[in-house]
Amino acid sequence: MRKWPYAGFVFFSLMAFIGLIGPWLAPYAIDEIRDMPFAAPNSTAWMGTDYLGADVFSRLLSGGQQLLLLACLSVLLAWLLGGLLGMLAALKGRWIERMLLALADILLSIPGLLLLTLVVTVSGRGYTAAVVAAILVMVPDIFRLVRAATLQQLQQDYVDMARCRGESLAAILCREIMPNLLPLLSADIGLRLLAAIFILATASFLGLAAQQPLADWGLMIMENRQGLLFQPWATLAPIFAILLLLIPLNLSLDGLFVSARRRYAPPVASFSHAQSIADSRLNIQQLSVELPEQTLINTVSLQIKRGEIAALVGTSGSGKSTLLRAALGLFPDTTTAIRGEVWLAGQSLFSINAQALRKLRARHVGFVPQDPRLSMVPSQTLGAYLRWMAARRGLTDAQRDQQVTSHFRQLGLPDDAAFLRRYPHQISGGQLQRVMAVAAMLGYPGLLLMDEPTSALDGLSTQAVMHWIASTARAHQMSVLFVAHDLPQASQIADRILVMSEGEVVEQQSTQAFLRTPDTQAGQRLLNAWLPCPFPEQETSSAQVVLRAEAVEAAYGGRTVLTSLQFSLRRGETLTIAGRSGGGKTTLLRILAGLQPDASGTLSLHNMPLPLSIHQRSPSQKWQLQYVAQNPASSLNAFYSVRALLRRPLRLSDPTLSAEQCEQRVISVMSQVGLEAHLLTRKPSQLSGGQQQRVALARALITRPDVLLCDEVTSALDGPTRMGLVLLLQQLQQQQGIALLMVTHDLTLPVQLGGLLMVIEHGRVVEQGRVSELLTRPTHSVTSRLISAAQLIEETTR
Repeated sequence: MRKWPYAGFVFFSLMAFIGLIGPWLAPYAIDEIRDMPFAAPNSTAWMGTDYLGADVFSRLLSGGQQLLLLACLSVLLAWLLGGLLGMLAALKGRWIERMLLALADILLSIPGLLLLTLVVTVSGRGYTAAVVAAILVMVPDIFRLVRAATLQQLQQDYVDMARCRGESLAAILCREIMPNLLPLLSADIGLRLLAAIFILATASFLGLAAQQPLADWGLMIMENRQGLLFQPWATLAPIFAILLLLIPLNLSLDGLFVSARRRYAPPVASFSHAQSIADSRLNIQQLSVELPEQTLINTVSLQIKRGEIAALVGTSGSGKSTLLRAALGLFPDTTTAIRGEVWLAGQSLFSINAQALRKLRARHVGFVPQDPRLSMVPSQTLGAYLRWMAARRGLTDAQRDQQVTSHFRQLGLPDDAAFLRRYPHQISGGQLQRVMAVAAMLGYPGLLLMDEPTSALDGLSTQAVMHWIASTARAHQMSVLFVAHDLPQASQIADRILVMSEGEVVEQQSTQAFLRTPDTQAGQRLLNAWLPCPFPEQETSSAQVVLRAEAVEAAYGGRTVLTSLQFSLRRGETLTIAGRSGGGKTTLLRILAGLQPDASGTLSLHNMPLPLSIHQRSPSQKWQLQYVAQNPASSLNAFYSVRALLRRPLRLSDPTLSAEQCEQRVISVMSQVGLEAHLLTRKPSQLSGGQQQRVALARALITRPDVLLCDEVTSALDGPTRMGLVLLLQQLQQQQGIALLMVTHDLTLPVQLGGLLMVIEHGRVVEQGRVSELLTRPTHSVTSRLISAAQLIEETTR
């Protein structure tokens, strides 16, 4: 662990403390004449006297208080002003953003010293002018920093969720966005304090800030510089004081940008290198990963051979993603102990340093994370990201371009330059997942690790991606280990199925053997969840229409994405909207939720007009219609605990509830979605993808809505959990009469839910009717292809 940053922080804190209480420690008054000017150090003046004969030591002790207090005030005001303007520019955009950016550019173009001179010329000398100048120097950088960070936060769905529940602009700024800027603030505030001290000290040195008889370190340097040869302490003492503030502060700031080494116990190796099989790309032996109160992975052993494709399946929270990251040598920061051994490409991960581990991963491993949006730099284009990945694999430009073009065409992605110039937020989640898969495949690394690589894709695209992975891996003798919730699709390409339960790999079988007869109850539950079931019938023809849409249309960037769509949804009824990725399904849900700006048409809720904009809807309309976004990690504010995320909409919808009543409702809805109460204290980042999805659903259900809009709510769930969620939704329909509008690319979901089905292609409805009729007798080719892609287990085992 590096000690210099901590020593620097301690020394800076000590100097700042002495500087703040210095006036009370000074033996004499700052303007008291003790001896002749520039007298040498003596028994009554330890550091001698200054140019007037005042005690240097007394003025030194008193000279830091004003400097420190005004520096802190300058940083506080600069952050308040720059932060507020940065968030406002990001939220409002348009002419407000352009005007503020122009003002920031103007201030940045003026040198700090010239800006200080201009302010002093206008307002006169004094501390006020110096503080204003310091603020004007710092505000443009803070404004741009906060604006960029806020734009990144606005890409997250939790801001839209706040709008849906009726949060005001002030609440969105202060309660939703600002807490997520605290890490940025903590990293930046030290740099600003460093700059503020320097600016104020410089202003005093130039005689533009402090004036006699005030004691100020900068002023002391300016006043006594002519006596440097006669009495050096009068000039050197304040110089050393400023340096002893700035240098330790700079050292402590350096520590913020150096990753601290983890504090878990070193792994206890139980096996020698000789046990690593020569033809295996990944070999894990007796691996255990422990947290203070939980064992994440418990004595797991597995081996992935050269050219083998293995699927890792299991319930949400069973440890699949943790095991995949452990195979890369990545462990949670709160890990207390690691036991066992991991060999990657024949190299023990625990016998090499961090730099060697990074090189090993870059050369030999391709990784596709569960949420690609959180893994890519928002300010980096797709082309720049692919160039960076190719460079890490040692590819030439020609090799990179050839592989990218070939893979993009196989996956149905545009291979033109305009697409590569796009940023991550400018493409769909399904496109981003495919781009990440291509990046991981560049250079054909020996091992490919993927965490839910097709969760945002429709059935046809999933089928294409899985077959592309299999054919490419087998052509280049790559080994593949991927986490999957879609067992039917995974079984199409996997040579072996690994079942994980409660941190243990409880079953490893060939795919065909597993589909015939699972060895464990955990495997059997996973298999049963995907077996075909009869279509449930819903009798709602006499029920009241709760939601109606007529002539709904939407455009984006001048392109029409939805055309003349209409439907009605009755109380207790289910309408499933299916179709390929990019067909307009999510756009429709955003229109119904009031979040789509360029939309037209007529909506009604309980036969009352429902405005297209969320801002024009009444509070009751906002609570009666709840929206569950596609990406649970993005829709849950990472700053708050699960309890806080659930209590907030409840408080807004019913302020009369007591704290005890709120807690009871929170625990009840957690139980409804199959989550234990102990998870209430966790942050979203501490939950699995499936647990995050259920928390997002619980937040929507806690207000007891009449209509529930669900966008791919089962995409991150395993088979048994998905089946439990379907049963929960059916139970809520029966007990509360909730109307469900489900968007999905998985046609096994309407098979279980029943009701109505609408198939959308390129923004148009190509077919609609009852689920039992459309899935057994489809009339459109798009529906037929989606049905064919949604392969069930019975078809797989034939």
